[in-house]
Amino acid sequence: MSVLIYGFHSINSYIKPKNNSNKDIKQDNSSASFNSIEIVYFDDNRQDIRQQQLLNQVRELGIPVSMVTTEELNKLTKVKTHQGVAAKVKRVDLGAYTLKDVLLQIQDKDNARVLILDGITDPHNLGAIIRSCDCFGIDAVILPKNNSANVDSPIVVKTSSGAVNNIPIITVNNLSRAMEDLKDNGFWIAGTGLGEGCINLFEFKFSGKLAWVMGSEGSGMRRLVREHCDYLVTIPMLGNTQSLNVSVAAGIVLAHTAVYSS
Repeated sequence: MSVLIYGFHSINSYIKPKNNSNKDIKQDNSSASFNSIEIVYFDDNRQDIRQQQLLNQVRELGIPVSMVTTEELNKLTKVKTHQGVAAKVKRVDLGAYTLKDVLLQIQDKDNARVLILDGITDPHNLGAIIRSCDCFGIDAVILPKNNSANVDSPIVVKTSSGAVNNIPIITVNNLSRAMEDLKDNGFWIAGTGLGEGCINLFEFKFSGKLAWVMGSEGSGMRRLVREHCDYLVTIPMLGNTQSLNVSVAAGIVLAHTAVYSS
């Protein structure tokens, strides 16, 4: 399957060598290499150092190039925020990563971390969350096959700054079943929420295998998903606004876990 991506960060993520600090996950990086790029489109109206450097890299790698007008690139990408560059790339089917395979690969990692996303339908939020996952050493992301933004969308790839290529993303039919599988493999589940019974995030210290759950932008976690959580954790709010964008909340939670849990 081929998808269109755009923006310098997205395309550079396919060209530059991966610096993957997670040695526990054996990824097929060939799917995220320059060999996956079928063609790169450049806006012939943009002529600056940044574009020229990328153009030189692409040509040195023997990747086909097409110079197009701004209008043609706008039509091709369906946005005007493409930064003057887009590429058609081959993407690996999400079925390449299964929960069973990933759990086997990280079975000996005592502080393994997984993020479960329950109904994140905004592609900007999904891309930003995946970027945070890559930054804070999350071993895998689990998404439902339905009621989720498409991880292959150009917006997700661009917003993630190419992080979709660096971390296993697993799609499952049933999140509750996936949570049970995680528990059977030694994971505890912590969901984010509000209300009574929730632990203050900054008082939550954890040692061991942990899976976080982030709910949808509007309604949060679904009831069955919430019931499968071992912990419910809340981010304390000190101002008048009592809610956070889900991608911001995910970044806070993952950063806290990376620093204060082991």
